Amino acid sequence: MKKIVGFISEHKKLLIVLAVLAVAVVVWQVYAGRAQAAAAQAMQANVQTLTLQRGDLARTLSANGSVQSGNAAQAATKLTYPVSEVLVKVGDTVAEGDVVARLDTTDLDEQIKNLQAALSAEKQQSDLAVAQAQRRVEDARNQKKVYEDRGDGDMGKDAWDDLMRQASLSIEDAQDALRNAMLAQSTPSATAQNLKDLKRQRSQCEITAPAAGVITEIQAVAGAPATNIASIEDPAALEIMAQVREYDVNQIQLGQAATFTSGAKDVFHGKVTFIAPKAELSASGEATYQVKFSVEDASDALRLGMTARAKIILEEKKGVFSVPLDTVGTSAEGGAVVYAKRTGADGSAVFEPIPVTTGMETDLAVEISGEGLEEGMELRSLAEAGGMGAAMAAGAMAEG
Repeated sequence: MKKIVGFISEHKKLLIVLAVLAVAVVVWQVYAGRAQAAAAQAMQANVQTLTLQRGDLARTLSANGSVQSGNAAQAATKLTYPVSEVLVKVGDTVAEGDVVARLDTTDLDEQIKNLQAALSAEKQQSDLAVAQAQRRVEDARNQKKVYEDRGDGDMGKDAWDDLMRQASLSIEDAQDALRNAMLAQSTPSATAQNLKDLKRQRSQCEITAPAAGVITEIQAVAGAPATNIASIEDPAALEIMAQVREYDVNQIQLGQAATFTSGAKDVFHGKVTFIAPKAELSASGEATYQVKFSVEDASDALRLGMTARAKIILEEKKGVFSVPLDTVGTSAEGGAVVYAKRTGADGSAVFEPIPVTTGMETDLAVEISGEGLEEGMELRSLAEAGGMGAAMAAGAMAEG
């Protein structure tokens, strides 16, 4: 006892310092534990949440394209005569049959005039040949009648019979010549056929619109020959033509619904109407397929040539629970869970795991179902971040 008292007397200052340090450590541990618990509670309170609602969920495939007309036509000609005048301009509205351009027919008209003169001369010649053949037949018949009226006279029977036979043969020869002349007269000559062809070309020198619509491009220039004259498109029959990558095209089927956005800043709706049977290669060597869509609710805001982004609806669920992908976590057993917000006994927010079954998944969201789900409940937006907060709160409570 004396030794202890003596030790204390000798080390009184040291012992006081140690006692103070011990008290400080205890105080620090209590404060730190409370601070960590408060931080954990604050983290739980500040966790972002979302409200679970039923709605529609769609899995889509996007493709870029442009707005075009489903009724497009080309005013064109196969003739090689120069264009004399173009009667329309870009933006003009035309009806089917309207004249859009005329060709220069100066040389053509001269050729027609020359052929008409040649054909007239041919007709005169053929008419003369027929008239001469008719006179020959008449002369042959008259000659035979003269013989018959005169009688055989002193001629023997054989001589008379020979004379009548020769007269009949002359008539037959003349009739053959008449038939040949009349046939030649009724058969179109090469000149007549050429004239017919040139007149047909002349009737085609007024180029007309093959369909109604708006002139969107003029290809012809006055003074020069042109095959294509003008492009015509119907702005009331809009469609979308998009390019789909080769590894996506097998997901698309005719009749699938789609939505479109464009420079019009509106959303339009339609369906897949055409899938190209063969891919096209881009300059970079990428294979893409043309896919065409109808536009069922086009407005004046949607215009020809606008770029468009199509979203093809590959799969759709209506009236289901869906949440962002990050909202679904994994339980210790490996199952899918979401974390529902509850109020703890001390009034603080806690998150309780609820097992769920996942269904259709999109790029951003996933369908969930489960007995513990209720419409309107609050779920933790980020499953992993919440888990970290819960772990920190548990650790702080253990230290306290």
